[in-house]
Amino acid sequence: MRTVPRAGVRVGTVPRAGASTKAIPAARARPYAIGVAVLLLLAAAPFGLSTFALATLTLGLCNGLFAYGLDLAWGRAGLLSVGHAAFFGLGAYAVAIAQEHARPAWPAAVAATAVAVLVAVPVVRIGLGSKIPDAPLILLTIGVSLLFQRLATSSTDLTGGTNGLSVHTSSVVSGFYLTLAVVAVTVLVTTLTVVRSRFGARLTAAHRNPERAAQTGIDPVRARTIAFAASAAVSAVAGALYAPAAGLVSPQIFGLGLSTSVLVWLALGGRGTTVGPFAGAVVVTFGDQMLGSSWQGWYVFALAAVFVLVVQFAPAGLAGLPGLIRKGPALRLPPAAHQPAAARPQPAKGQPAGTTAPPAGAEAALELNGVKVAFGPVEVVRGVNLTVPAGRCVCLIGPNGAGKSTLLAAVAGQLGAAAGNVAIFGSDATRTAVHERARLGLGRMFQIPAVITELSPADNLRLARLDAPDQVELPGEYDDLTADDACVAGELPLADRRRLELAMVLAGAPRLMLLDEPAAGLGPDDARALIRELKEAARRSGCAMVVVEHDMDIVRELADDVVVLHDGKVIAHGALAEITADPVVREAYLGVH
Repeated sequence: MRTVPRAGVRVGTVPRAGASTKAIPAARARPYAIGVAVLLLLAAAPFGLSTFALATLTLGLCNGLFAYGLDLAWGRAGLLSVGHAAFFGLGAYAVAIAQEHARPAWPAAVAATAVAVLVAVPVVRIGLGSKIPDAPLILLTIGVSLLFQRLATSSTDLTGGTNGLSVHTSSVVSGFYLTLAVVAVTVLVTTLTVVRSRFGARLTAAHRNPERAAQTGIDPVRARTIAFAASAAVSAVAGALYAPAAGLVSPQIFGLGLSTSVLVWLALGGRGTTVGPFAGAVVVTFGDQMLGSSWQGWYVFALAAVFVLVVQFAPAGLAGLPGLIRKGPALRLPPAAHQPAAARPQPAKGQPAGTTAPPAGAEAALELNGVKVAFGPVEVVRGVNLTVPAGRCVCLIGPNGAGKSTLLAAVAGQLGAAAGNVAIFGSDATRTAVHERARLGLGRMFQIPAVITELSPADNLRLARLDAPDQVELPGEYDDLTADDACVAGELPLADRRRLELAMVLAGAPRLMLLDEPAAGLGPDDARALIRELKEAARRSGCAMVVVEHDMDIVRELADDVVVLHDGKVIAHGALAEITADPVVREAYLGVH
């Protein structure tokens, strides 16, 4: 395990209670200052570029905003859409149809944006509801795109059919400034609301580790749905800007050609960044305009070669090239999630310092009544009744295949109960989702440490605090993790990843912890250290624990009560000494009479 820094040694920029937070506003302001500088540079473009180059730059900005919109779904939420041109085309056709009928363009663009969101929400919810990752959403977006293309082709009176509609603009310069202004406002609004916000932090967790996100009280489906809807809206806005910049809108705008092209722009520029989508789109747009007509075959070949090289050697794209020579995490949590830790909770009157005990007569932490879990016709958990008092540690033991981990997953909400009831601190949680149970005070550790490997340990802990019911400060033994912004959690040794997972659970202020073989994979020394930390955590917080464990030495150290499961049923419940002397347990679990 790593050496813990002594008091007074600062690593990273995590604000402690009462510490100065001047560094955080500076970190927040820096990207905006860079953005203003880029905006001013672009505003001067008409004074130094030819009319053709300025028109091409305008088209590149439209394409860049389209790629930026796709990035909100693919780069930020991990939702791959291969038919995103459907939303882009809605915006373009709305403006074209409005101009064809001598109507103002902006109401049509607003209406198209609303329609894009209304289409995107059910599409992504269906895609996320499938147990098969990616494929359903890919097929659905392709289907919507082809449907819109068919409608545009067949609705001749409205859309001009295969010939499309011509769109005029007053001048190249005015069109450029309008495009630049709308792009700037769109990027600023999405940055403040989606990317660099507390929602953005939740989205990061939902994308990188949905299981851990749910265990910290975040609804991964809701977060990713909002991101996809925002992506569709931005793409529609980009299409509305594209129509006058291109001068013609035809049914091909809905085709797979544009949908796959924007994927290439984004992959080249770099996902998960603001500048990457624009860089990739502008570079390719200029290449298309200058080389695409005269060197079409060679240009397409060169573009494909560059794409392969970037994917192979620089998967973060052009925007990620500085990261190849920079140490530390490439992914950072939005500054809005950097909140000072709360003051350490004080013990109740009469308690030893540093401890928290449940009040006298407190309701049970967990009650299971007739809980059954089945996989098809096979019942794995068969009518379990169990009560875990507040502040007590109950260890579940039993032979392999007894249903221990399945029961734990049913309590956490990851598996639905086929029958029976689950109550957490008196609240019926039988049909509630994982994140809702977390908000009731449920925390969970997995067999394999569930941390967000792409983030630093400090950012993992910031995420854990986002939706915690109470803000608590971690004890001093976790200072090395709380202050570590220099590495990614995936580089930590297993023992430190286990400590980080425990720290994340504790940062969520749990009242009931579920632990599935917490010492699995650890050496004897690390296992003993972890058990000490668990006992100390229970003593300080007063939280109840349900622990699945095979190591009887660990059970002896932790358990107030022991429950034995065999063939999906509870066959014994009591103190460890009583359990080991029980002949039924000895026969079923220990294999002796």
